[in-house]
Amino acid sequence: MRFYHMSPVLWRTFLPGLLLVLLPRTGLTQQAGTSSTKAPVEALRLAFYAYDRDLPLNARVKQLEANARRTRYHVSYDSAHDQRVTAILSIPRQGISPFPAVILMHGAGGHKDVDYVRFASEALTGQGIATLSIDAQYRGERERPGRSGDLRLDLYLMRDAWVQTVIDLRRAVDYLESRPDIARERIGYLGFSMGGMLGSVLGGVEPRVSAFCLAVAGGDIVGLVRQIDRYPLLKERWPVQVTPEVLQRVEDIANVIDPVHFVGRILPRPLLFLVASRDEVIPAAASRALIEAAGASEKEHVRRWEAGHALHPNVAYEIRDFFVKHLKPARPAR
Repeated sequence: MRFYHMSPVLWRTFLPGLLLVLLPRTGLTQQAGTSSTKAPVEALRLAFYAYDRDLPLNARVKQLEANARRTRYHVSYDSAHDQRVTAILSIPRQGISPFPAVILMHGAGGHKDVDYVRFASEALTGQGIATLSIDAQYRGERERPGRSGDLRLDLYLMRDAWVQTVIDLRRAVDYLESRPDIARERIGYLGFSMGGMLGSVLGGVEPRVSAFCLAVAGGDIVGLVRQIDRYPLLKERWPVQVTPEVLQRVEDIANVIDPVHFVGRILPRPLLFLVASRDEVIPAAASRALIEAAGASEKEHVRRWEAGHALHPNVAYEIRDFFVKHLKPARPAR
C-alpha cells in the first residue's frame, strides 16, 4: 500500500492503527528507543494535525460592539473536516495598524468569551494587540447534544475533538494572515488550562506563531491517569475508572495528543509558563513534566503564582507585559 496516495479520510482511518504498531505502550515519560524509530513516529504524530492550507476560509465578520479602546467582531470561518469555527476578534482602536495579534484559547468547560479570556483580551487590546478567541470543538456555539470538547481522558472522541481544535487554531492563523490590519509575522498564543495544553501541541505543529504563554497547563496524560485517585477534583472533572483496558486506551490516546510530545518544538521562540502553586486541577507533577519536555529554564520561562487553578486577575499584567515585549505593538507618537 502506498500511503502517500491515500485520501485524507483513509489517512485518518489508518493512522491510529499505524501509531499503535509503531508507538510503545510504555507511558509517556519514556522516550522512543532508537533514532531509527523516533523520526517516523514523530512524523506520524505530526500528520494528525496536517491539513490543506488552500481550503477557502469563507470568513464572515459581524461587528458586536465598540468602545474607546477596541472594536469586537463575531467571526466564523471554515476549518478542515467540514467544520465551522466560531470566534471573537477584538481590534484595537489605539495603536498603529497592522497590529500584532494573540490567539486566545479557553480551558475545559469554557468558551470563546468566558470571563478570563475576555479579561485577557481587554488587557492586550489596551496595548495595541488584537486578539482572536475561538470555541473549541463542541464548546460554545459549537455545542452538540451528546458531545463534549472537554478532557475525558479515556475517550477517542476526545482525541478527535482535540486534534480538530488544534487544526482550528492553525486555521485561526490562516484567518489572521488574511487580514491586512494584522501583522502576520507577530502572532502569539495564550491558552489557559486545557487551552495551554492545546497550545503546547499547536507550538509543535505551527511555526507561524511567534510567542507562547501557557497558563496552568500540564502534560504526561498517562501519568495523570495512573495517579488520578490521588486528585479528587481532577477525577471529578475528568472521570475515569482505571482498569488495564482503560489504561491501554488512555495510552493510545496520549500517544497522539499528549503535550509532552510537542512542546519541545516551541523554543527558541519566546515561551512563558504560568504555574499555580496551589493548583487543585493540574498536579505539580503534570506541570513539571510539561516544563521539562519543553526544555524550559525555570528562571527564564516559568512564573509561579501563589494561587489555585483560577489564577489571580493580576496575572493579566504578566501576560500583557510578555506579549508587549515579544510582539512589539507600535504606539502612536504623543
